[in-house]
Amino acid sequence: MRRKVKEQVSRMEFVNRENDFRHTDYEEEMRVYRYVRDGDPRAPEEARRRFTAGRQGHLSDDPLTNMKYLFVASMTLIIRFAITGGMNSETAYTSSDYYIQQMDKCKSVEQVRDLHMEAVEYFTGYMADLKKEKIYSKTVMHCMNYISCHLNRPVCVTEIAAQVKRNPDYLSSLFKKETGKTISEYVMESRLQAARNMLLDSDCSCAEVSAAFGFSSQSYFTRMFRLYTGETPKKFREKYMQSGL
Repeated sequence: MRRKVKEQVSRMEFVNRENDFRHTDYEEEMRVYRYVRDGDPRAPEEARRRFTAGRQGHLSDDPLTNMKYLFVASMTLIIRFAITGGMNSETAYTSSDYYIQQMDKCKSVEQVRDLHMEAVEYFTGYMADLKKEKIYSKTVMHCMNYISCHLNRPVCVTEIAAQVKRNPDYLSSLFKKETGKTISEYVMESRLQAARNMLLDSDCSCAEVSAAFGFSSQSYFTRMFRLYTGETPKKFREKYMQSGL
């Protein structure tokens, strides 16, 4: 099998040379992803130039399918560079899922290219905003990522400390020092923020939202939500529906 693949690859390399085709240089290709990671405003233009240069590779005989494959490959690299730059991993993967789902609906090569530009601009802007915010230690970032992945239920300090392999007391002190919040406060705020988004982005009832984020009862969810936003979940949703937001 390995010999057969090597023969096919050698044949493809010969055809590429005969057609004077070469893939994008590795360093040149990585430049755009470093720009994204660093929130560099040059990223969109670099991505546009690279994505229209005709040196990305031949993955399918169908032009649209070929471009979609290239889009997925690019998104895979973008989110990994974004994560190394400090983007929350769950946010990065979910953003990638969103753009790939949108790509799946594209009907032309031009639509895929335009969507790729949009994705690059989104991630670059996100990373630029992130650079302006406080930079947290690797341990605290791990805590935040773990919490983000478990918003459907309460998580305690001991559980999080076990995941990041730190003493609970040390972790609590470090987290409070860097964020100004206790871990419990951060967990609650994260769950309520996610619940807030779900109220705006879905037709789920308040009871369903409460259950989705592991609150022990709807009344407890309502009480905590009011403390966080100043309004009950129902009033909050009604206000934004009426305003058209």
